Amino acid sequence: MNRRQKAGFTLMELLVYMGLLASIVIIAGRAFSDSTKFRVRTQNILRANQESENVAMLLKSDISQIGSKNSKESGDAQAANGEKRGDKFGTLRSEVYMDPANADADKKDYSSFEICSKDDANCPTKYAAFDSVFIRYVRFDDDGRYQAVEEAHWYVENNILKRTCRTIAGASECGSTDESREDAKAHAVEIASGVTTFKLDPVKPGNMEQLFPSSDGETFSLIPRKEAGYENVSVANGLGEIGASGAEQKIGGPNGPFFSNWTNEPGPANDHLLPEVDRKINQLVATNPVNNPVASWSSYCETQGGHLRLVRNVEYELSFSMTLPPSASDRSLLFIPGRDHMSVGFRNFETGGKPKKNGLVLIDDFMFFPPLDAKNGDGDRVMRFTVPDTVDNACITFTFAFYSPLASQGAITIKDLRLKKLPYLMADGSLGGVPIKEKKNVKAMRLFLEVARGGKNNEKGETNTIDLVIPTPSNGPSD
Repeated sequence: MNRRQKAGFTLMELLVYMGLLASIVIIAGRAFSDSTKFRVRTQNILRANQESENVAMLLKSDISQIGSKNSKESGDAQAANGEKRGDKFGTLRSEVYMDPANADADKKDYSSFEICSKDDANCPTKYAAFDSVFIRYVRFDDDGRYQAVEEAHWYVENNILKRTCRTIAGASECGSTDESREDAKAHAVEIASGVTTFKLDPVKPGNMEQLFPSSDGETFSLIPRKEAGYENVSVANGLGEIGASGAEQKIGGPNGPFFSNWTNEPGPANDHLLPEVDRKINQLVATNPVNNPVASWSSYCETQGGHLRLVRNVEYELSFSMTLPPSASDRSLLFIPGRDHMSVGFRNFETGGKPKKNGLVLIDDFMFFPPLDAKNGDGDRVMRFTVPDTVDNACITFTFAFYSPLASQGAITIKDLRLKKLPYLMADGSLGGVPIKEKKNVKAMRLFLEVARGGKNNEKGETNTIDLVIPTPSNGPSD
């Protein structure tokens, strides 16, 4: 008689199996735990970065307005010269100053900010671990007319950054003018939680560093861009020498007018313009002195000192002067704003286009007008700017395009072209780093902000820190 064979595990095999299974479970559990921790940590990093960037953007919008005080006059009453008051700028709003009428000359405060420093013994206890700041500015309507003077207050309470505002003069949504700073806190808005550092330092401008022309000279050249889509144009220095460098460069005129895009034949849009494919522009690139240039603009830009590097979050000033036309009949006076085009900006000498990163333009051109009559409109054109990311291989470039009948026959003079870097110096002294009577000279705020996410047991967790200088050009008694 046959017996059925019974299959099974020995005790030793079962123990080995259980041991292997336990090892697999532990390893898998650790992998899952590590994956979860990594995901949570990544989420905390992203949240901290996003929140700190959002706060910095809101703060920058507020702080950059410190001291704005001029607006269009309100109302439609006729002025003595027949103009409507609402079409003019004026009426300086002195309410933006903190304490201009103090009897003590050393305490007259023509600034528009107060910083309660965490290191100041007079700072309220509830803000003792953080700075807080009060800032004043004019609120405008959509047409640029005066609405109110407001005071915003940024402070941290229980690691929550808050903002409130109150009305100093006029009428706004910040409440009535009889509301105190303490009363205004009742309608504070929570901006961000998890704030571990909030510090503001007043900053004064230092001496500007000239980047162009090079420090060993004040003269420069404007080299025409001669390639497909661009037209050659005559350039002379102040002595009338064609193709020569100088402290001023005269473009166009009888010796070689600008290219005109005007035609008396109807264009595709029934406008008297050339078809798109035939339109040309006049473009000139600034370099250190080059006499009678024969090579391409890009090669001179790269090798003759026009090659510039602009660093993220550093403030720059691009300036030049325009002189009056040589005669009252110069046809540059027929320039039509909104139709004819003049601008200054930067071009990459490798690509020929505006500086970009990931397809996005890092700095656009600044438009400007020539003098529009024979006695007025000359003087400085000044542009201050920062770039969101570092710009390399850039050259200062002037662009001209004329679509009206005669303006292209005129002459334009660019004089004293400069590019400067504006450094900021940390201020010394008391009351937020600046003596009261010197606060009016503060033209920037340096923000230190740290936001944390995911911290436990008195640990910060994942953090992101912002260190940013924000210009405040309107602070002080004059804009």
